Amino acid sequence: MNEIHPPAQSVKTLFKALLLALVLALIILLTAVLPAEYGIDPTGLGRLSGLNKLAEPIEPLAVCDDKALLQQNRVKIIVPAASGIEYKFHLNKGDALEYSWVSSGGSLYFDFHGEPQGDTTGYFKSYKESTAAKDSGSQVMPFVGSHGWYWKNESSRAITVSLQTKGVYQILGLR
Repeated sequence: MNEIHPPAQSVKTLFKALLLALVLALIILLTAVLPAEYGIDPTGLGRLSGLNKLAEPIEPLAVCDDKALLQQNRVKIIVPAASGIEYKFHLNKGDALEYSWVSSGGSLYFDFHGEPQGDTTGYFKSYKESTAAKDSGSQVMPFVGSHGWYWKNESSRAITVSLQTKGVYQILGLR
């Protein structure tokens, strides 16, 4: 029977390799893993190399509540005969409102405008004013406040406006 005996040199080599691996693992732990994962930087190399920034908490890009979500809506608004009505949204400065509306049975005078929040002087800014049976477009709001349409029906019968909107807004509705 043949017995195989490992040479004594290979056990020493194995032990040296194990010791070297442990030393390298400790160096990697101290210079890379602790700064990057836990923000612990005993050698200062994590700060110099920028690895400690990886351990910083990530801030959310945006905190959204239900009022700050992009939405699309459709509504039918009845403008009574020989009368006017307003329909409004609350939007923040810089928010865009995409819109499209069409009336059933005739042209209406309309004023698409906005009123700054908290203003008590009666100031409003007109974005578009005309007489038409339909309109569409997009408006970036120049200030925080209520924005929407005033429609005036000069006919002798009620007219329905079908309004579609898309944006980040809060519906205020009829005013």
